[in-house]
Amino acid sequence: MGEPSTQSFSSLEEELHFWKSQAEGHQQRAEEAQEELQEFQQMSRDYEAELETELKHCEARNKELLSDNSRLRMELENIREKYDCQHSEAFRQISALEEDLAQTAAARDHLQKYIRELEQSNDDLERAKRATIMSLEDFEQRMNQVIERNAFLESELDEKENLLESVQRLKDEARGRLKEEEDDDDDDDDDDDDGDEDGAPPARGFPVDVWSVFTD
Repeated sequence: MGEPSTQSFSSLEEELHFWKSQAEGHQQRAEEAQEELQEFQQMSRDYEAELETELKHCEARNKELLSDNSRLRMELENIREKYDCQHSEAFRQISALEEDLAQTAAARDHLQKYIRELEQSNDDLERAKRATIMSLEDFEQRMNQVIERNAFLESELDEKENLLESVQRLKDEARGRLKEEEDDDDDDDDDDDDGDEDGAPPARGFPVDVWSVFTD
């Protein structure tokens, strides 16, 4: 409600009443504004107190968070160092395992090749064994034949030795008889000597073939 720029009053009392009502209105609005101001100031103080409390709480929380942040940073740094160390160790172990794996694979390939060579050698040995067994069987068969032949030859040799002994005995007997005849017949000494030089003619009492046996 604004004040009119021009106001005409019919009497002084009307004007007084008007301005009095205006003053009362302003007074009431001023009081209302004062009350609102006091309420606002009280609300401001309450809100400021709450903000102070919240600020203190936030500052404490902030300090706690900063402490936690610092602690977590240190833990993170330690974890990072451990991770780097473990990563380096794991990389070293992986490299060693890869090298061992390569060596194992090479050794496996070498062993497989060696096994194949052994199997081939074993097959060759088996073939050589079979051939040797066949050769031994053949050799044994021929050996048995040779043994049989040797037994036969030994038998013939024994017979020949017996025959030679008999011939030697007959020679000795014949020489003995010839000696006796030479001693008994002195006149035939020169003839007998000539006969020996010319080829030993047969002695009396013995056939020609027997004499040749004695003089062999």
